Amino acid sequence: MTSPRDDRFDWDRYEAEVVDLDAARAARTVADDGEGGPVLVDSPATQQEPRLTVAGLRAAERRPILPGWLRSHAELRDTARWAIGHTLHASAYHLTRTPLYAGRLVVRAPRGAARVIGGTVRWVFDLEGEPVRQATVRREDAESYLKLARQRDRRVRWRGLVATTAVAAMLAASITVALSPVWVRWSSLAVLLGLFGVAGKPADRPLLDTAVVVPRVAKLTSDVVVRALSVLGVAGINQALAKNPKAISFPAPITRDGPGWRADVDLPYGVTAAEVIDRRDKLAAGLGRPLGCVWPEGVHDVHPGRLMLWVGDQDMASARQPAWPLARSGSVDLFKAFPFGTDPRGRTVTMELAYTNVLIGSIPGAGKTFSLRIPLLAACLDPRAELWIYELKGTGDLEPLAKCSARYGSGPDDDTVE
Repeated sequence: MTSPRDDRFDWDRYEAEVVDLDAARAARTVADDGEGGPVLVDSPATQQEPRLTVAGLRAAERRPILPGWLRSHAELRDTARWAIGHTLHASAYHLTRTPLYAGRLVVRAPRGAARVIGGTVRWVFDLEGEPVRQATVRREDAESYLKLARQRDRRVRWRGLVATTAVAAMLAASITVALSPVWVRWSSLAVLLGLFGVAGKPADRPLLDTAVVVPRVAKLTSDVVVRALSVLGVAGINQALAKNPKAISFPAPITRDGPGWRADVDLPYGVTAAEVIDRRDKLAAGLGRPLGCVWPEGVHDVHPGRLMLWVGDQDMASARQPAWPLARSGSVDLFKAFPFGTDPRGRTVTMELAYTNVLIGSIPGAGKTFSLRIPLLAACLDPRAELWIYELKGTGDLEPLAKCSARYGSGPDDDTVE
């Protein structure tokens, strides 16, 4: 065996060559300018915030003045239709329950009258200060009690005058109503019962029923986004957050974007948006939302680490699909893009057929034939197009388009195949 300080190894030289890390870091901040003088690598100019220039303003992204649903005629029409339908539904719902609401007011009116009278009595005679005065008596503090008594007397005199005036006005109004026509008396009684009924409402039983049950969707905040990103298992995110809790930044405020929330996120250095998109299921679990509500996208025209996260209020699978814009009117130029469908955010997705091959594939029953009908219907709206349709399954799913087709065949028979 050899001793720890083996003669075959120069331990003195090894110990002398231990590197001072602090000195090495300091040395990295200077370089030789070729004339013998040190030049700062991180100069003060590089540490300053970049100034706003005209070129920077030209390259800046301008936020839209109006929201998306106001810029699109289809979305504006759908929003207006929804608002009118919602108002009519709520109005009809409560109108049919008017007798029930009236009965509730009548039943609650005695309790409301008792509350109003009791509250008035406590206010006039300053009963809310009685516990303080009793506590002063128990402490036998005569000076404090006299001050409180004089204060109570001043309050009672002024409040009594106000109450007497109000009672006189109510008596005069009652006599006027009693001498008025019958409809005025019944109307006044209904208003009085309504006021007392509202005053007698229990805290846990509202007067009106709920016409529309709105699903409660948690608001998307920066803390929620950072928490969700931290549980994805991305090493770059975890290491950056361990060193700096603010390693994930937000270049723009989180805002409403259509039926959901939009968050623009700058991921830590070295982390790409693709790494987050590949873990979309874990991201949805971190946000506590259904998978069909969470749609991350990369913003590659900015940089690979910019992530656009859109979180919808409703799962895409259960959301209502808007009508096809060309279902009732319009024309198509197949050499230009035409509407095909919508993305998860409700925006129109266009499609082109000229100089393009289209392959539609999916599992049985997932909507392949339905998806095929959209470009076929669009082709029917271009008078220059000639449709050749051959549906070899023989189910006749495309038979309605036979009237618009130059050639049409259905079934696996020899003539159709030939």
